[in-house]
This record gives sequence, structure tokens and C-alpha cells, in this order.
Amino acid sequence: MDTTKLPQTVIAAHPSSSSRNGSKYCKNCYQLGHLLFECPTVECRYCHKIGHIVYNCPTRPSKPSHSRTLPRPDNPSVVAATTESFSAPSLSYVSVSELRSLVFSIVKQILSTSGKVSSAVSGNTWYFDSACCNHMSPDSQLFSSVIPTTHAPLIQTANGSYISANHTGSVSTPTLSLSDTYLIPNLTLNLISVGQLCELGYDLWFGSSGCRVQDPRTNQVLGTGRRVGRMFELTSLHLPSTPTPPPSQVAHTASVFPLSLWHLRLGHVSVQKLRSLVSSGFLGQVKHDSVDCISCQLAKQPALSFTNSDSSSHASFDLIHSDIWGPSPTATVGGSKYFVIFVDDFSRYTWIYLMHNRSELAQIYRTFAQMISTQFSKTIKIFRTDNAMEYRDSQFLDFIHTQGTIIQRSCAGTSQQNGRAERKHRHILDSVRAFLLSASCPERFWGEAALTAVYTINRLPSSALQNVTPFERLYGTPASYSSLRVFGCACFVLLQPHEHSKLEPRSRLCCFLGYGIEHKGYRCWDPISQRLRISRHVVFWEHTMFNSLSKFTTCSTPSFFTNPSLPLFPIFPADSPTSPLVPPLAVDPVLDQTPDLPLAAPPADSPASPQESAPPVDPVTDQPPLLPLRRSDRVRAPPAHLRDYSCFSAVLSLHEPHTYREACTNPLWQQAMTEELQALEKTHTWDLVDLPHGKSAIGCKWVYKIKTKSDGSIERYKARLVAKGYAQEYGIDYEETFAPVARITSVRSLLAIAAVHQWPLFQMDVKNAFLNGELTEEVYMQAPPGYSDCPDKVCLLRRALYGLKQAPRAWFAKFSSIVHQFGFSSSSHDTALFIRRSDKGMILLLLYVDDMIITGDDHSGISDFKLFLHQQFEMKDLGHLSYFLGLEVSSDSTGYYLSQAKYASDLLSRTGLTDTKVVSTPLEMNARLTPLDGTPLNDATLYRQLVGSLVYLTVTRPDIAHAVHLVSQFLSAPHSTHYAAVLHILRYIKGTMFHGLHFSAQSTLDLCAYSDADWAGDPTDRRSTTGFCFFLGDSLISWRSKKQHIVSRSSTEAEYRALADTTSELLALRWLLEDMGVTHSSPTVIHCDNRSAIQIAHNDVFHERTKHIEIDCHLVRHHLSAGILHLLPVSSSDQTADIFTKTFPPGRFRDLVSKLKMASFKPP
Repeated sequence: MDTTKLPQTVIAAHPSSSSRNGSKYCKNCYQLGHLLFECPTVECRYCHKIGHIVYNCPTRPSKPSHSRTLPRPDNPSVVAATTESFSAPSLSYVSVSELRSLVFSIVKQILSTSGKVSSAVSGNTWYFDSACCNHMSPDSQLFSSVIPTTHAPLIQTANGSYISANHTGSVSTPTLSLSDTYLIPNLTLNLISVGQLCELGYDLWFGSSGCRVQDPRTNQVLGTGRRVGRMFELTSLHLPSTPTPPPSQVAHTASVFPLSLWHLRLGHVSVQKLRSLVSSGFLGQVKHDSVDCISCQLAKQPALSFTNSDSSSHASFDLIHSDIWGPSPTATVGGSKYFVIFVDDFSRYTWIYLMHNRSELAQIYRTFAQMISTQFSKTIKIFRTDNAMEYRDSQFLDFIHTQGTIIQRSCAGTSQQNGRAERKHRHILDSVRAFLLSASCPERFWGEAALTAVYTINRLPSSALQNVTPFERLYGTPASYSSLRVFGCACFVLLQPHEHSKLEPRSRLCCFLGYGIEHKGYRCWDPISQRLRISRHVVFWEHTMFNSLSKFTTCSTPSFFTNPSLPLFPIFPADSPTSPLVPPLAVDPVLDQTPDLPLAAPPADSPASPQESAPPVDPVTDQPPLLPLRRSDRVRAPPAHLRDYSCFSAVLSLHEPHTYREACTNPLWQQAMTEELQALEKTHTWDLVDLPHGKSAIGCKWVYKIKTKSDGSIERYKARLVAKGYAQEYGIDYEETFAPVARITSVRSLLAIAAVHQWPLFQMDVKNAFLNGELTEEVYMQAPPGYSDCPDKVCLLRRALYGLKQAPRAWFAKFSSIVHQFGFSSSSHDTALFIRRSDKGMILLLLYVDDMIITGDDHSGISDFKLFLHQQFEMKDLGHLSYFLGLEVSSDSTGYYLSQAKYASDLLSRTGLTDTKVVSTPLEMNARLTPLDGTPLNDATLYRQLVGSLVYLTVTRPDIAHAVHLVSQFLSAPHSTHYAAVLHILRYIKGTMFHGLHFSAQSTLDLCAYSDADWAGDPTDRRSTTGFCFFLGDSLISWRSKKQHIVSRSSTEAEYRALADTTSELLALRWLLEDMGVTHSSPTVIHCDNRSAIQIAHNDVFHERTKHIEIDCHLVRHHLSAGILHLLPVSSSDQTADIFTKTFPPGRFRDLVSKLKMASFKPP
């Protein structure tokens, strides 16, 4: 029998005992005469021993009393009733008969005092009851199934009466699922028996915050309850349909099995779980033996745990940690995909270097070690890193060993041994992600963010250094924080005086990207001029991010750092006709090759402080203009204090679509394609016809190009429809394809003559030039993408289209016939040069495909000719010559300047050389390049692209002609040393960005030449190198640096072969200059520093040493005797052509460059 549920604090006097008719009754063995705790067969649930219960267990630790800390019940009536009830005699001495009347009076008093309790316990509310013998409920609607009981048990209530349970069933509600539950209509409460749950093997935990029911075998929480006053109300309870039998119901095995056998039976269970099953009694009696299972050892052995290392070096650079990170999912524009860090163990100071590939580690470490030796007069004692192959490179190990450094590597697959470098990686990358996300920068900026992150980390207190910063630990002085700014914030950079006129803005809105490494200034990105500025005169708006002023799109779902598809440029209104489509940023960050020195910020009393303390205007109401303003045509010269410096700006690559689908979504490209189609229809380029049987139609595609000016600003968006001419077949839809273009030597000669005569230079461009060429072959083409008219038709081409093999030839034939009508004749020595002579003077026209240069002294004739061209073709008059084929032309009173500064800047930007390191010569002294030096490059594409660009750069840079000639010999299989030589040339170009040719107006028009040879200078095949140059007065117009075809057996033979090549070029130049109106009646002087070669040229007798060069001798002697040339000896110190045959030290190299009459002029 049992009592019904009351507040737990009232009826918990004897929770484990019961009585039947006033006598003692044991609920363990179901016998009369003793209670549960007196039963000799009862088992303790704590130690599992026989003879006592858990409350009397001697091994169970005592629990502190929580009676004083229990919170007050929510119902004050319950508290009052309980307090009054405990004024009766102590429960420790209350008999069972007295307890019945006491409990009955307490319940009656509670129910009569407060009506809230009855309302609180009514309905579908269940309470845990430790004195309830079985789950019971008065509500039949809660039962999912009910069956009559065969032997209805009698249940004694608290008032002494008995009730019977005639039905048993299962309760199933959304919050409760119980089986074996009594249906008793006379009850007023829904009760859950704590003892019945314990018999099922479940654990119940009661506390001040509530209770929970848990399965000890699975540790799964089956139900929870909340405490209401001193009662525990059920929240939810779901018992499994087939519960695991408790330990008391497990049949004891007849035999005693060893522990190792149970280990095998249970599928090689762990020893810890096996002992838990044994202690729970599930396995019965077990013989304890050793469980040494070799199969588990082989199959389950984990990595041993690592102890926290608190060791530290005693001096700086005693131990350096290093690790390489990468590859990055997004490379910088310069190609950097990796970075390597070096961490000093003593100071925790970090150095970071960006890398294109892992093979650069050896050179970077060499630079790092040299910097440590120079700046700190120390050597690295121990170098600790992981087991990566880059750290086992032979060159790297050789240098390590020569320095006496001990290298320590982590074991394979054990990166934890290099934990300090790994944790530093995580710190850097966390900062990089935070920088990019907060500034809404694209992933291509991760290099700048990494450099800035390391810069700030070195200035943060470290707990490993007792809150001392790595900077202070290394340098001995506290770091300065006055120069720190918010990454990605808006800033205003003061423009140089030559960058703006009197009424234009004095500063420019930029984005702050970091701190100068070799400059005491800030690195800021200029979205208008599209370059990275490093300046001290910067005003910051740190509370305003740059993206908020330029309408950047914030990345919401970053892919790795951030979303790489986001543009980092202002998004201008699409309907604005002057809004440029600014490309994504492409600046490769600077390699941190020097120790991170403190950035010197301007002091408080410096002139820069007032500017920084007072922002100029409100960014919302009076924002500086983002669109480029109209520039003055006045020629500006840089200020005097900047003439000794070579300014460099990283010109950013422009984003151009590659497919029609990509371009059709942009209104600017849509307009460009519409203009192209209108031009094609205007010239009646094709007829829409059905494709004849047996004929095939070639395809076509759109090609998109952003045309820029010499200063890098956007000129226009150009869309070109190009035919896929590679599908044409010779003899079917094309015949001849050759079309002449102007020689670069003709361009320089024309500029030199125009400078002397002070002729103006005009430039014109033919729009859609190839469309003017008339086709004689029958060519069919598919309709272009986006052309909706008659999609089932094909285009029968009437005029030449870009991409057709015969298009250049058809256009040149058309143009030649037109200009001949105006009186022009073509030069026989340069077919692209057209001359018109009249009584008023001469007009010279030089054509390169669709670009032309016009000059002469017949000014009225030039005006009439421009009008004539406008009548024949759709022309674009570009005014005075300023930018032609990538050549920048400028003029002043002294003459014309020809340079390729923009082309060189684009080349450096594509290479990623955005640091300020420069060299004084294109190649090192006595540089010898062989095909087997270094290691082969995995991908030679970049090398070939760079060398090809350098070859075109020699159009205005004769000082790099010999160096480019050397590196261009290894295009088929370049090696690492060859690539290093290319980078050396680029660093020289960086320091001489604005060097070019000067065509003087005070020069004469006398032609002279210098010829030289480097005998057997090639270390591979011992062939000689020819070098010559030609001057028209003081203007350099032609030069060459080229390896001879055969091996010369003497220096005289090599010099004479060079002399023969110079003679051939001399004849071509004299004929070309004669067509341009410059005649030479006197012989042209050729300076040669080999007297033997000069004597052979004058000697008519051949002998054994000269007969193998008889043809060259005849060539030179013939023109020498004809009075065309005159040979003069010259000393080696005055031999200008020496610069085209070999390398020189910086002093001698500067002397030779000065003899070439080169000039440094920055375009306005």
C-alpha cells in the first residue's frame, strides 16, 4: 500500500518504508515483520553490497544540507500551512498511526487555505511522488489504451481510506508517455511513481532548479521537471517501449568468465567501458585478468597528447620559428598565393614575406638572414620549422649550414611540434578576415591585410611576454601607437602641385590600406588615378569607411576571407555618360623585407597636425568629386625637389568581359556593341542570305577592350566583332594575307626629322578600318551574338571583317588606292610610308594598320588631306600626336620626347613588383646566362609574356637592349636564374620609369654610326654578339644587339661581321631618309674600335685568314669605295655601341647611357 502525493517536504519522513494494517512491511522481499532498510537481502544501489540501503551506505560520502538555501515556494499559503504543520511533534518520533492523521490534517488545511493549489494541480499536470507505489491518474481521456485488472490492488491513501485500481493502461500525450499506469477516478492529482521509475533502472535527480530522469546506460535524458514550491511538476517524459532491464533483473551466469573474454565478446570494447559494465552488474561474476589486446593496440592507437610548452629562448634570434601558408584561393594580381613567416622565439616578433610559389623560400630566407646580420649583428642559432619539402631544398640547406645554423624539423604529420608558427598563422588569418570584412575589400587585398595584421600584432601585448609587446622586447623601446589608423577607412591624400590646377581639388578621397615599409607614410589606394599612393600628408576619417562613401557592396557570405567577386571600386550610376567602369583593384602588397621599424608619425606641433585634427568637409554633403575632371593642356614639369626621385604608381588592370553573356548585362558594353553593329550596317558589311548547299559558315565572337589614355584614365569602351578566321581554308575563302605596317625605325626617324624642321605632328585614327576593305572571295559567317534579325540566316560578307585572314591586306589595298588619289606615293623602302611633294611643300604619312602620323611643312595641304580622309572614311582626328602604339610623345621648345612610361608601369604592375627596390644596371656585372643554370620553371608562360613585353619596351629603351637580348634566348626552356635576370631588368626599369629618347630641335641631320662586337661572348656556343647604333645628328634612331649566326675564330672576324651588318642597316636608313627628304651627299661615318677590321676593309688582297668572310668583305668594300660610308677608328672608352654587346659596372653604364642622348621626362 502507499500514500497519495502531497508536497514532498511534508511527507518525506520515511520514504522507503510502508505499513500493512499497522505492521511492518518490507517492499524488497514483500514480507511482514521488518522494514526495507532492515531487510537482510536488500542491495545497496551505491556500492552494490547486501545488507543495507544507499542512505546507510558507509562508503557513500555525506551530502551537505541544502535546507537553508532552498528558495521559498511560490504559494504563500503552502508555506504557512507547512510551517503550522511542523509545530506538531517532531517527525523523527512520529508513529505510523500518528503520521496518517497528521498528513490528513495538513492536506486539509492546505486545500482549505488556498484555492490556488487545487487549480494548479488540476488538468493535465503530473507530479513526481516518491511515496506513490505506481503511476496513477483519474483522467481516462489521457489513456491511449485501458484494460481491466484481474486482481485489483488496494491502495491506502493519506487519510487512511482504501481505493482500488480496476483498470490499467498506457498514457500518451505530447509531453508524456507511460505504460503500466493505474486509472483511479477518485484521485484529484496525476502522480508519477519515483519508485516505479527506479525499478526500471532509471536515475532521478532532484535539485533546486528542478529534476530530470536519465538512463544510466545511455546517459540519455528521458524527462525533466520543474520545481513549483516544494513540489516537482513534470515538464516532459518519454520512456522507451522496451527499456533495458535493471541490474537486479540480469540473470547471473552459471560460470565466471574472464574480463578478456568479455572484451572480445563486446567487439573490443575499451577497458574503461568494460569495467563500467562489470560494476553495474550486467555481466554477472567476472574474473579480473589483464586485457592486453594487440589488435586494439594496432587498430586504435591514438596520437599521444602534447604537453603545453612554456620554454623560451634567452636571447633574440637564438630560435626562429617558420612556416609557409598557402595556397590562397585568390591570388593577388602580382600572383602571390603564399606567405612565409619568421617568428623570433625570444621576442615573439614576426616577419612576413609574400611569395608567388614555395620555391622562393631559399632566396627569401637568405634575405632575412642578411637583414638580421646587418640590423642586429646576430646570426640565427636554431631554425625550427615543419617537415615541408621547401625547407629541405639543397640551396636552402647549403646556406643554413654555411651560417652555422642548426635546423630542427617537426616529425611528419605532427604540426603541433611547430605550434608557435601554426598559432601565429591562425592569429594573422583571423585578423586578415576581420580587416577584409569590416572594410568590404575583395580577397585580392589579402596581402595588404596580412602585412597590416603583422604590423599591428607586433605592437600588441603578449601574455607570453608578461604583457610586453614583441616590438618592445626586440628593440628595447615601447612601440608608438600614434600612427595607427583603421584599415579600410576613408582618407584624403594631398596631391602634388603638378597633379592639379589652381581651381581643382587639392586632395583626393582614398582608401587606407596599411603602412609604408620603406617610407614614413601611409599606403592609400586612389580610385581615380588607379594607383597606390604612399604619402605622409593624409587626413583620416576613421569613423567613416571608404566603402560607405564609394558604395561598396558588403560581403555577407564570405568564401574564404571574403567573397572574391565583389568589386573594390566605386559603382557609378549606369545612366551617366561620363561614368567610367572602374576595374577591380590589382595591387600586389609589398614584401616586408626589412625589420618592422616604427612608423614615424608627425608630432603634435608639426604642420600636419592641424590638417589631421580638422577634417575639411562633411563626407555626405560636400564629398570630393570621384569623377575625373577636365585636365589642362598646359605642359607641367615636376617641382625641383622631386627631380631626383623616380615616382612609381601601380597601374591597375582593368576588368574586361570575355563572353557576350558577361557583357550584355552592362549598359556600357551594350552601348559599345550597338555602336559597332551600327557601323557594320552603315558600311554594308554583309547581306543576310540562306547558306548555299555545300558551303560552310565561319563563326564570330565579340572582343571587348577598355581603351586608356597615357595617364591610365579610361578613354572609351570598345567592342569589336571578330570573325573566327582560323576556320578559313586557303584557296577557298582566302588567298594572300600579307599586309605591311610601319617600321619602328621609320617612326623614330620621322620624329627626329620633324623635331629638326619643327614640323607639327598630327594623329588620326580610322574607325572600323578593316570594314573598308573589299572582299573578292565568297565568305559566309554566322550571325553575331545579340543580332536578332533573321536568326536562321547567315551573313555573306561584302567587306573585310576583323579576324579574317585577308582583312589586313584588303584594308591596306583600299587605303593605298585612296591616298594615291590625293597625290601620295608609297616609299619603296617602307611601304607604309606615303610621301606627297608639291610646290607648297612635303607631307609625310606613316600608317600602322589604322593609326597614322601626319607631318610636313605643307600646312594647308595637311588640312585639305584631313578633310579628304573624312570624306572617304569615318575618321577620328586625335589632334597633335601624344600616344601612338603605346608610345608617349610629348614636346617642348627643345624638341620631342618619346617614352613608354605607361607601358612600363603596366608591365611592373602585372609582374607584382610594387615595392621600391631598384637597381642601377639592367644586369649584374659579368652576368653569364646558360641554358642549364638554376631549376626549370614549372610554367614558362609568365616568363615568355614578360620577355615579349620587354622586347617591345626596347623601342624607346636602348639601355636594356642587350639585357633583353640575353634573356630572350631562353624562351623555349627558361630556368629560375633566367627569371631572376628578368626581375633584375624590371627593377632597373622601375628606377628609370620615365627614361626615353629625346629628338633635339637643335640637332643636325648628319647620319653617323657606331659598330662593335663582343668576341665569343656567349658561354654556351661561343658565338659573338653584334652591336651597332645610328644617330641622326644628336637623335638616336636605330640600334641592334644580336648574336651572330656562326662562330668567329678571331676578334677581327667578329668585328668585321658586325661591320657588315652595320653597313646593311646604313644602306636602308640612307634610302629611307632620302624618301623623307633628307639626302646625304657625303659618306656616312662608321666608328669602329678594331683597327684590323678597318684595314681589311681597305685591303683588296684576300688571304687564308679572310677568305671565309669574303662576301662580307665585298659588301663593305663596295660601299666604301662608292663613297657611301667612311670608317673611322675610335677608342674603346668612346665606343657607344659597347652598351649593346656586354654588361658594365654602374659607373661605366651611366656614361654609355649619357652617350645615347637619352632623357628622363615625366609626361604631364
